[in-house]
Amino acid sequence: MSIRHSFLRFCLTGVVFTFLGPFLFWTAYPLGAFIALAIAETCVHALRFFTFRSVVFPANHGYRVTAWRYLISALPVSLTSLVCVAALRTVLDRTALTVVTALISIVVGFTWSRYVYTHRSSRSSG
Repeated sequence: MSIRHSFLRFCLTGVVFTFLGPFLFWTAYPLGAFIALAIAETCVHALRFFTFRSVVFPANHGYRVTAWRYLISALPVSLTSLVCVAALRTVLDRTALTVVTALISIVVGFTWSRYVYTHRSSRSSG
């Protein structure tokens, strides 16, 4: 599998998880903004890690996706989302806050993950 093929799979899974995270956040929001964020982040990142490990960057193609490297790729978007929810939960309604966290996922998450996973040393990282 070429790096280009992995990048295509990375983008496609990114689209799926970009919609799944906000959907889970919006659905769980009646439990509270922080609980909704915890549920969405935990579910999305657990699924995304295993998807990266088995589909996007599989070991049988020379990649080594580790929990530590995945955490490095996911931490900036999760922390940014947490700060955003803390700052805006009393200002924005459920839908607006969901849209803002989705935008954060798209911008911060894609940019940082793309750097981490497509960097030339990606065959030994992830």
